[in-house]
Amino acid sequence: MVRTGLAIQSVLVMLLAMPVGCGAGGVDAEPAPLRTRATFGSSGRSLGQFQYPRGLAVDPLREVLFVVDKTARVQRWGFDGEPQLQWQMPRWNNGKPTGLGVSPDGNVFVADTHCHRVIAFDPDGRELMRFGSYGSGPGEFIYPTDVAFGADGRIYVSEYGGNERICVFSPAGEFLFSFGEPGSAVGQYSRPQSMAFSADGTELFIADSCNHRVVVVDPEGVVLRVIGGPGRGLGELAYPYDVMVLQDGSLLVCEFGNNRIQRFGSDGQSRGVYGRVGSGDGELQYPWAVDGVGETIFVLDSGNNRVHMIRGF
Repeated sequence: MVRTGLAIQSVLVMLLAMPVGCGAGGVDAEPAPLRTRATFGSSGRSLGQFQYPRGLAVDPLREVLFVVDKTARVQRWGFDGEPQLQWQMPRWNNGKPTGLGVSPDGNVFVADTHCHRVIAFDPDGRELMRFGSYGSGPGEFIYPTDVAFGADGRIYVSEYGGNERICVFSPAGEFLFSFGEPGSAVGQYSRPQSMAFSADGTELFIADSCNHRVVVVDPEGVVLRVIGGPGRGLGELAYPYDVMVLQDGSLLVCEFGNNRIQRFGSDGQSRGVYGRVGSGDGELQYPWAVDGVGETIFVLDSGNNRVHMIRGF
């Protein structure tokens, strides 16, 4: 069953306000460097090194994070910045993964993008299951990009390259339904690159990257509101590649195109931008992902082959 969400009677489109100035209660127009507490990773192909990493996900219970890069390696790191282990994806001749998610029980689901499937591993890299194949039918993928998990255990997989939709599966990997189609109208997507649920599981935030916006839907795919629009100013986005919902309900958006992290309040208003282009302390080159737990947040600085660890925004 396909659910497009196009029959909605009304949609609140949150095109964000102009800057309100600096200081208390305001936002800074020019981004400052990230307030980075530590960085880890370097360029290379060994454990602890990256070749253009393109996916990051945190396991908050075990205090580890997983990173996948363009060599199709998944690495596990401790929150102390020490690499623990790595494993290779089964195939990578057609391309490399662009995203991954950690399930509530700590298993790692990799969007095996160019192999048009999802593969689940235990935290030590042992394969548990796989599902999906190339196509546009139920349970098929064209370039899956990310995996998220609903409050009821359902698995959500975003994809681009023609389908431009979100497919929903049971915890056992059985196809349930999908929503979305190509385009820029309400209920349509252009490279939905990543997803994140709210803490209570009632809202799914989708980084609709090539439409330069974040789309918020309910667990059935009905559009609730839209945040952002194309641009470089406050409240505007350029290729948002990842989203993270903070404990207070605000949203972090990782902007690949603007080389920054932008924070939005629960009201959809911009609360500031962080990071600037470069390779120095707190600077970013094509950031791809953001995730964390509590005040511990990790930003995947893909162009610099490293991860920033930040304590709060």
